Amino acid sequence: MTEILITDDQRKRGQELYEFNVLKGSVTEGKGNEVGALGEIIVWDKYKSKTKYVGSYDYDMIIKDKKIDVKTKLQNMAPEPHHRANIFAFNTKQKCDYYCFVAILTDLSKGWIIGWKGKEEFFEEAEFKKKGEVDTKGSDPTWTFKGDCYCLDNSQLDNKVK
Repeated sequence: MTEILITDDQRKRGQELYEFNVLKGSVTEGKGNEVGALGEIIVWDKYKSKTKYVGSYDYDMIIKDKKIDVKTKLQNMAPEPHHRANIFAFNTKQKCDYYCFVAILTDLSKGWIIGWKGKEEFFEEAEFKKKGEVDTKGSDPTWTFKGDCYCLDNSQLDNKVK
């Protein structure tokens, strides 16, 4: 896991990255757009010398000839090994090779590149959860899934693209 202090420049570029308001199927009704873009920016900045940025629906960038889709989660604490990396069920058809999972603090001051997982591996290993189900592995016994999704613990992610 790589911790990153987010700069004002990165926050500004995250706000300017896309010219859309709400992504189709957005669970947060568009509130996560800036955070998602910021996740892409910090991954791009970390791997810039070996990365081609694409920014399509299917994948965000290419690293080592692999199509990478960055999945960013906003949270109020640093990620832990038992926290979950999630892919919403409506989002399983993206034409990427790998997912890169990122967490960003709610005040946008710090982020983490948590880990990587090949798309096929992710869905082979993931646990399916239905919308409204309680997350029995989480620290909050009242937290429920906001939509049908596939989940892996952060500890199951890889440290790099293979």
